[in-house]
Amino acid sequence: MKIIIALITAVFLAGCQKEDILENPDTNSTTNPMVNSMTTQTNFNTAGQILLLQGNFENAVHATSGIVKIYEDKDKKRTLVFENFKTDAGPDLRIYLAEDRSVTNFIQITDKVQNGNLSLAIPTNADLKKQNHVLIWCRQFSVLFGFAALK
Repeated sequence: MKIIIALITAVFLAGCQKEDILENPDTNSTTNPMVNSMTTQTNFNTAGQILLLQGNFENAVHATSGIVKIYEDKDKKRTLVFENFKTDAGPDLRIYLAEDRSVTNFIQITDKVQNGNLSLAIPTNADLKKQNHVLIWCRQFSVLFGFAALK
């Protein structure tokens, strides 16, 4: 029985094995398809922004590192900013804001994940008092790559 469980676990995790992930050397390039779909920028201007929350990424099933911060501007628009972010690639990776690492009450930020420095708009319906975890989630296999608890 233990062998069967081990085999099922191995097959399940094999779906989210290490692949190449797009680095983010120039997110202002119009030739980068990840940029156009994510509306990202490399150097987020913090002038006039208020830092609301921040956290460090921790590993889950895959190595994940970097810092994530949430800023708010004078118009109450919030931005999720990744600094020195790095994770393994996988199929169907998403970035979620959730209440916990178990994907409780989550909201999807994007369906594209890339390494480097980037910023993403946070939807207005996100409740940062509750949804205070940033998850790198493989939707296809329900695998948590890494996470950051925001404080």
